[in-house]
Amino acid sequence: MTKSFWKKISDENLLETKICDLKLSINKNYLKTCIQKLYKELKSKRIIFRPPCFLADEWFVPESDTLIGIPFYLAHPRLNKIEMKMMKEVEGGHPSECLKLLRHEAGHALFYAYAIHRKKEFHQIFGKLFSPRKNFRPNPHNKNFVKHLPDNYAQTDRDEDFAETFAVWLTPKSNWKKIYKNSGALKKLEFIDKFFDSVANKKPVRISNKPYCEAKKLRIKLKTYYRLRNKRDGDHKKQL
Repeated sequence: MTKSFWKKISDENLLETKICDLKLSINKNYLKTCIQKLYKELKSKRIIFRPPCFLADEWFVPESDTLIGIPFYLAHPRLNKIEMKMMKEVEGGHPSECLKLLRHEAGHALFYAYAIHRKKEFHQIFGKLFSPRKNFRPNPHNKNFVKHLPDNYAQTDRDEDFAETFAVWLTPKSNWKKIYKNSGALKKLEFIDKFFDSVANKKPVRISNKPYCEAKKLRIKLKTYYRLRNKRDGDHKKQL
């Protein structure tokens, strides 16, 4: 959409617009810069695979996939404001937060790209991948997990544990060897360090290029998108 469109359209009319009609681009504002920084960090670790990024309905990596979905509302400042108005927060709304989320999602993508789930040592250190943690209550003092995203997210399940550990390992100047010295989390970080050293400059065993829930294919109005999200979030809170 043109600058004129974004300048003239009211919030009310914007909410009546279909997401696919917004013609959003991932190559504008800080998103492009953050993605470039992520790729630079991967290069510094001699990881040649660059997970493709696309605009989607939320932050995610499709199960068993190697693509990173980025929320479409980060593609334009007006949509950032709508997101804040409707949801009271903008996940990834600041470049530093966006980059932290990209590192996390890259962990998921590379997990599948290099078939880490097939490694016996992975299961020995992280446990069974899809085994949920019963009666989950995060413990902020648990030294078996890294701290990257808020709310002790690494403790959610083993999939997130891996992605969070990868993100800490990838972050420049994270000083993880010192910070996590003599902890259970250090063993996980050392596994990741050892594994990616073993696949340095090697092609991944799996690459996918079929985005799921692409913004350009979402034929629902912005107001419908938020109605569905609020309902989903409300249902989730009832389950907690």
